[in-house]
Amino acid sequence: MKKKTETNINTLANQRRLNVQEQILVEKNKIRSESKYWRTRGIPKPLEQVLKERGIDIDKSIILNYEQDFPGISTDKGTILTSDEIFYEFEADLNADRTELIELYSFTDVSKRFEIKEHKQGIGKTYGFLAIEVLKELNNEQNKA
Repeated sequence: MKKKTETNINTLANQRRLNVQEQILVEKNKIRSESKYWRTRGIPKPLEQVLKERGIDIDKSIILNYEQDFPGISTDKGTILTSDEIFYEFEADLNADRTELIELYSFTDVSKRFEIKEHKQGIGKTYGFLAIEVLKELNNEQNKA
C-alpha cells in the first residue's frame, strides 16, 4: 500500500494542475522527504552542537531545508522546526570537511514568518501547519520503533 501511495504522489508531482488536496499531498511529501533525509543522514556535528547548546533535541526536530556550499553564501544554511514547534533559520561557516564551526552568523527564531492554519481559503493547510504535522508524525513513528 505504501508503494502505491508513493507512486500516486510522484504522479501528482509531475502534473501541471492540481486541486487543493493534491497540492497539499505533494507539499507534505516534499517536507517529509527532506526531513527524513536529514534525520537519516544527520547534520554535521558542529551544527548539532549549536542546537544542543540552545536546548534543541535534533532527534525530535526536523530539518525543513538545508543548503551546503551554496555559491555566494555561507557554507551551511537552513531551517529547522523544533519539537517545541519553533522555526529557526541558521547560517554558519564550517571547515571543508564539516568537522569544525568557523563562525555562526545567525540562529534566529523565524516562527512569525510561518502561518499555521489548517483551513486557509484557497490553499487549505499552510506550509507551517504541514511542517508541524510531519514533525508530529515522524516523532510518533520514531517513538513506536
